[in-house]
Amino acid sequence: MCKMIINADDFGYSRAVNYGIIDAHLQGVLTSTTLLTNTPGFRHAAGLSKECPSLGVGLHLNIALGQPLTKGRTLTGEDGSFIKPRNLSTSHNYLPEDILNELEAQYQRFVEVMGKRPTHLDSHLFTTDSNPVMAAVARTLAEKYRLPLRNHDISGFPHVDFIQFRTYHGEPGLSYVYEHMDDISSRPYVELMSHPAYVDSYLLQSSSYNLQRLAELDFLVSRKTKDMLQKYSVELINYSQL
Repeated sequence: MCKMIINADDFGYSRAVNYGIIDAHLQGVLTSTTLLTNTPGFRHAAGLSKECPSLGVGLHLNIALGQPLTKGRTLTGEDGSFIKPRNLSTSHNYLPEDILNELEAQYQRFVEVMGKRPTHLDSHLFTTDSNPVMAAVARTLAEKYRLPLRNHDISGFPHVDFIQFRTYHGEPGLSYVYEHMDDISSRPYVELMSHPAYVDSYLLQSSSYNLQRLAELDFLVSRKTKDMLQKYSVELINYSQL
């Protein structure tokens, strides 16, 4: 039997994103999400999550959006905000101590506001996969706090295959899942990435992936998706159940 984690990135991005994620869990098949700690909807998301104890909440490590919690000089551009990965110069080098201090601060803010540890770690815009300094520091954090880290095998936890549209050379979104469920469900543990949301002005202005999130929300709450998972005898879990 395939044990599947369906995770929503970007919890805390904005109020509309938060409401979409909560509805995808309460009305649909979403089991897990990861929380940004430096974005406008952070505390709103934290409050909503406390009303949904069955939703696993991890930490969305972030060096790519908004302003940092610390003052590491290699983390930001001239405007004081994180530098998006696509805007990094080839000569830019992060200091490991800058990233370590920032990720530790994000972890501690999560614990302080949520009142518990995150279920797991992943990263905004996949920086724990694309940047070797970020990857090394995130692994250090995961091993220190004994937490799973997306796309990295951490001792004591089973391997979880991370699946997204690029795995099957598909288009952004979740429609690829219907076509590739035979392969997806053959894996013992799998995480499906998703970005469900409603849309507000902040999301429209700050993210190029905005209206598409509505389609992902529709997928996660649809009867077709629920029937498909039942047909393949998928067991839905979150990272706390590994």
